[in-house]
Amino acid sequence: MNGNAAIPLAMLAVALVAVVMGYLVASPLALPTLAVTAAIPGVLLLPLVLRWHHVALIFSWNAALIFMFLPGQPALWIVVAFLSLGASVVTRTLSRGATIHFVRSVGWPLVVLTLVVLVTVLFRGGFGGRALGSEMWGGKRYLGVLAAVVGFFALTARVIPREKAVWYGGMFFLTGTTAIFSDVAFALGRKFYFLYSIFPSDVAFHQATTQSTLQRYTGVAVAAQALFCYALVRHGVGGVMDFSRPWRPVLFMLVGASAMFGGFRSSVILLFILFWVQFFLEGLHRSKLLVVMLLGLGLLSAGVVGFVDRLPLSVQRSLSFLPLNVDPTARHDALGTFDWRLQMWRVVIPEVPQYLLLGKGYGYSGMDYWLTQEAVRRGMVTAYEDTLVSGNYHNGFLTLIIPFGLAGFLAFVWFCAAAIRLLVRNYRHGDPELRKLNTFLLTYFVGRLFFYTVFYGQFDLDLMVFTGVVGLSLAANRGRAVGVAAPARRLPAAVAVRVPAVSAVAA
Repeated sequence: MNGNAAIPLAMLAVALVAVVMGYLVASPLALPTLAVTAAIPGVLLLPLVLRWHHVALIFSWNAALIFMFLPGQPALWIVVAFLSLGASVVTRTLSRGATIHFVRSVGWPLVVLTLVVLVTVLFRGGFGGRALGSEMWGGKRYLGVLAAVVGFFALTARVIPREKAVWYGGMFFLTGTTAIFSDVAFALGRKFYFLYSIFPSDVAFHQATTQSTLQRYTGVAVAAQALFCYALVRHGVGGVMDFSRPWRPVLFMLVGASAMFGGFRSSVILLFILFWVQFFLEGLHRSKLLVVMLLGLGLLSAGVVGFVDRLPLSVQRSLSFLPLNVDPTARHDALGTFDWRLQMWRVVIPEVPQYLLLGKGYGYSGMDYWLTQEAVRRGMVTAYEDTLVSGNYHNGFLTLIIPFGLAGFLAFVWFCAAAIRLLVRNYRHGDPELRKLNTFLLTYFVGRLFFYTVFYGQFDLDLMVFTGVVGLSLAANRGRAVGVAAPARRLPAAVAVRVPAVSAVAA
């Protein structure tokens, strides 16, 4: 085909696409219109996707961003995870030298967990989904679990260049600061609500419902946690507490204090766990810094005791689990949520045995949920009834074993045991340049697992935390680090013992 013929054909193709788009925009919110609108730029961006999909997945994993073009507006990392794994498969198919890494010790538990989820879906009425128009809701929670597994295999499909591993590891956590824009959009008023096409609006829920009382800022708390983690990845506890650079400890403490503006007691507990686990893994408990930290903690506690009643109510709520003289409004609000959780667990725990063989799944009736919410608003039923219907039990163990039974629980335990073993190996035998990154990844996994087990957890939201950390560790360390055996010790030639030969005559 000559060049003169190619130009009209290209123009014809463009005109055809324009006609199709013109027809579809007549109903801009219809599903076919949204699908085609997303597909066209997707095709045009395919070369960029094949080149940068792995980096995009790492950077978007903890980012508070949504993909507005799909029903239900899933988190951006979910979309990127499926695209990244697909791009890795395409690259492996087209290139002989490309390989997809599969670490069996942590890969097989996730495969088993996926099979358990699919069997549960099959026998419990399917995926459903409010965004898809189904009367059965819960499909988005299934998607969260499956996407966490897909994202793990997408992260481990490629390795991170050694010189960029620490930077990528820092950005993996730092992009969580985007959560603050949800709070900013609400604070700026209706003219800025268009930002909720990019940032999730549910982050601003507590801000909207506590304007006249506690004034809680979830986005600020999440962003502060992200900065906290980023600082430990880049500098470690020894680095952020380097008093020869006094701005570091000051800024680090300000970041930790900012996390309390969300009004979550869990924020204080989680950051406390992460800090001290990292402190001990770095071996700082054998240094003078331990004495300095204990003295500083004592002085800080004395200051908080004296001025806690003057702090913002959201901060007082975060500290309400401590024996402090906090405002009665903050304490009552915190105790109220704790009491109804205890009541709910008393109702739910006796139901566990009936779901051991086949889990309940995530599906539930949307009509039942709506009617129960209305009954809660009118005071006709207890405050936790709508939570019972949706299956969000505010407990890591219950949100796993009830939906997916004993098989799902054992698969997750298998994965966690294998993951801790792998992270410990990378922490001990990994590249010295990745020491801080590997230390914090082990800290973060152990700390979040302890928090998930003891304090609060929701399996469909937290699984991506665990798979993401392990996937990042494998990608940064190019798999599982292998310790180098110490060479056998030999006597130097200069001191070798000389044994005289024995003659046959003497013998």
